[in-house]
Amino acid sequence: MNGRLPAYAELHCVSNFSFLRGASHPHELVERACELGYQALAITDECSLAGVVRAHRAAKTAGLPLLIGSEFVVEAMPSCRLVVLACHREGYGHLSAFITGLRRASAKGTYRLRIDDIEPADLDDCVLLWVPDRLASFDSLLIQAQWWRNAFADRLWIAVELLHAVDDKVWLQRVRDLGRQADLPLVAAGAVHMHVRSRKPLQDVLTATRIGQPLTACGEALQPNAEQHLRSRLRLSLIYPSDLLQATLDVAARCDFSLDELR
Repeated sequence: MNGRLPAYAELHCVSNFSFLRGASHPHELVERACELGYQALAITDECSLAGVVRAHRAAKTAGLPLLIGSEFVVEAMPSCRLVVLACHREGYGHLSAFITGLRRASAKGTYRLRIDDIEPADLDDCVLLWVPDRLASFDSLLIQAQWWRNAFADRLWIAVELLHAVDDKVWLQRVRDLGRQADLPLVAAGAVHMHVRSRKPLQDVLTATRIGQPLTACGEALQPNAEQHLRSRLRLSLIYPSDLLQATLDVAARCDFSLDELR
């Protein structure tokens, strides 16, 4: 990097529109991303686009490119998360219809997405980030990676989310091997739930409320640290290899849709 901070775009970020999960308003996330010098920010609330209007307004004021997307829990063996980002207006339409279909098929406030129900055509003009389960066996992850590769070819990345866990180095090597064997590219992502680390106590309270337990009884349901905030580019450069940071820009470059196009 020759002493320069790396360029970075955050691709996986939920706001308080992900009910009882995100601990920051969309405008707070946008403003903080600007302060940190990010190249772009994606708002990816869970099976929802509810937070993007407020994020759009803040991003226009701040001059920050905003990526519009959503994340989903996918029922598979093993289960995983999927982040979907709209590339253009067509992709936004497909993503909106995808979310609507899932919500209409389930009880209010819920959704269910099975991996076998995902049709690539339903997410045309979108790029995807697969967030694999760290606890799964390598063989099961490889089978799943090959399924994603066959379904989405050159518009899917493996999201590498390093959150100061004791096994981060081991996980990074494991996911490198996974990407190499499945012929899938890797990209850095932050699984962001708050704009600054000082929101961690609030995020803990949200978790306790969501699972219906006293805070002292939540145990491993709580995030183990405050790393799921918008981190400085200096800190990111110490955590992620440069190629994974560069890949965030490559993904962001595929997405140039703006809500202004809907006027």
